[in-house]
Amino acid sequence: MSATTAKTAMKKSKKRQYRYRVFGAKWLLRFLAALSLKSARRFGAFVGAIGWYFPTTHKRVTRKNIEICFPSLSVADREKLARESLIESAKTAAEMGALCMWEHKRCLELVETTENEAALDNAIAAKKGVILLAPHVGNWEMMRHFLASKSTFIALYEPPKIEKLEPLMVAIRDKVGMISAPANAKGVAKLFRELSKGAVTAILPDTQPPKRAGGVFAPFFGVEALSPTFLQKAARKTGAIVVCGAALRSANGFTLKFMEVDRDIYNPDETIAATALNRSIEDCVNLAPAQYIWEYKRFRARPSGQALIY
Repeated sequence: MSATTAKTAMKKSKKRQYRYRVFGAKWLLRFLAALSLKSARRFGAFVGAIGWYFPTTHKRVTRKNIEICFPSLSVADREKLARESLIESAKTAAEMGALCMWEHKRCLELVETTENEAALDNAIAAKKGVILLAPHVGNWEMMRHFLASKSTFIALYEPPKIEKLEPLMVAIRDKVGMISAPANAKGVAKLFRELSKGAVTAILPDTQPPKRAGGVFAPFFGVEALSPTFLQKAARKTGAIVVCGAALRSANGFTLKFMEVDRDIYNPDETIAATALNRSIEDCVNLAPAQYIWEYKRFRARPSGQALIY
């Protein structure tokens, strides 16, 4: 087989794999959407509980993150939190069918209570634009529905690795009335324009920036983490007000909680602002530690001279 023929065969194989993945993703979403929220959560809890007994990367990383972030907890308590976290993460995944495929109005009916909603309402009323700091605790997709019902809502998104999934992802988000913009220069410019008109956006602030130039090291639960600077820069550039929020699982739906952020988040010093950002994230995570995605390699990058954690 020639090199050209082998390359062509490899491309065809990858295309088949992508088609299968797209088909599988759509089928899974439809299956989960056919379940009630309670049934979907039970399904997720079952998968998460079974997964705990396997030596997965998610389990290893969750254990490590909880160990270094909560050193005062006993070994038994850390194990309990790690197991609960993986089960809660599986519930989050199982809820995606409902929150991505159900009608917008039906999803809004899942909001059982809100706490300190005035923090969000007052920021919107100021007409300066609002940036919701929304860490990966609870279910972000529920917050997407709620924000779209409150104001003009725009959100950046990372195009998926499987290209054919992008139209589906954008269609799912746009059907609630939100504006989607790709996370590139053009999309960021659009985001800034909408914020200057008083729109609301939400940013997931607890992931490591893809390039070190996009972040600075700041403590997160006492551990140095490469922390993004985009949210703070966006707030300073546009004059938008930053509010923290999370959609936490409750008995039959979600409780939405909003909080004021650490005021140093507006500080022009990037390290001071990033430290304030992480303190605000910690406050949000501490509302429901088990509902946080501890399986993410948050401390993958290390300051110069420090040993790797994972």
